[in-house]
Amino acid sequence: MNIFSKLFGGSNNSKEQVYIHYVLYDSKNVYYLKKMKKTILFFPDRINTNALSEAKIRHVFTKKFRSLLDFWNYLTKSKKWYLEYQANSIENLEKYIEILAPLIVKSTNELRRKMEFSGQEIYSIAGWDNLLFQHKEKSALVFKESQKLKTYCANCKVANDGFRQRYPKSICHQCRLKITDKNGRNVEFFNSEGLGFGCQGYYSGTNQQEKYESNTCYIQEKEFIAEEARFGGIVINLKE
Repeated sequence: MNIFSKLFGGSNNSKEQVYIHYVLYDSKNVYYLKKMKKTILFFPDRINTNALSEAKIRHVFTKKFRSLLDFWNYLTKSKKWYLEYQANSIENLEKYIEILAPLIVKSTNELRRKMEFSGQEIYSIAGWDNLLFQHKEKSALVFKESQKLKTYCANCKVANDGFRQRYPKSICHQCRLKITDKNGRNVEFFNSEGLGFGCQGYYSGTNQQEKYESNTCYIQEKEFIAEEARFGGIVINLKE
């Protein structure tokens, strides 16, 4: 339920574990977002590490919204909104998933189109997408919206065929034909072992005889990394 946690130094060799979580609820056609802070004091030097102090729960704020659209606009107003408001830190989202579904799709698609996130940050974005997959049987509308999730080619920006959630900064098949070494000579990559393991580069047109001894490749000024894909094959991602 709570995904934000930070450790802060305390007195007497103590530490504070701080959790932030939110609750979304409605009353008389008005929506509210409540932010709560839970602090647990513990003592890492004690033998009995289960002896924790009583948790202190503090109400931080409650925001009021006239609609779920207003709520969503508030959540997504900052550039890195998905880091501050992660899907599994807000209770009751599933209750409003039918209304939120198209808003989630539009926002996360735009994040993937811009590609301004790091390799670790993509997991926070995926958490919002996964809400739709978890509740796609709730209604035909949620299922339909989940099919609109997109990833984009990291080179030409064209929407990929299918949703490549695991590789949001990969390139499309057409752009794979354009990859070169640093001097502009075309290269291609294959699995180096059976069952889709390993990654080995070769210069194009050499029948995999002339090796390219790097996993870094280029399309003009852009730099990419070739690697073994999770279930076999090769994926070529934009280098961070």
